[in-house]
Amino acid sequence: MTPKEKAKDLVEQFASVLMHDEVYEDCIKCALIAVDFAKEFITGDLSEAFDKFLYLQDIKEEIEKL
Repeated sequence: MTPKEKAKDLVEQFASVLMHDEVYEDCIKCALIAVDFAKEFITGDLSEAFDKFLYLQDIKEEIEKL
């Protein structure tokens, strides 16, 4: 998934959760979405770390553009 696609995906997941009135519970759900996404980066060796960092930076930039 490209950084732009992942950025939109993450924002859409958070938006679908935040459309409800239960703010605290929604924050928990959003945090769990973020943790699930972060878990994708635990696998692999250390040589992949820089590429993963750049990918996350690209996602952050795409989110800021939305």
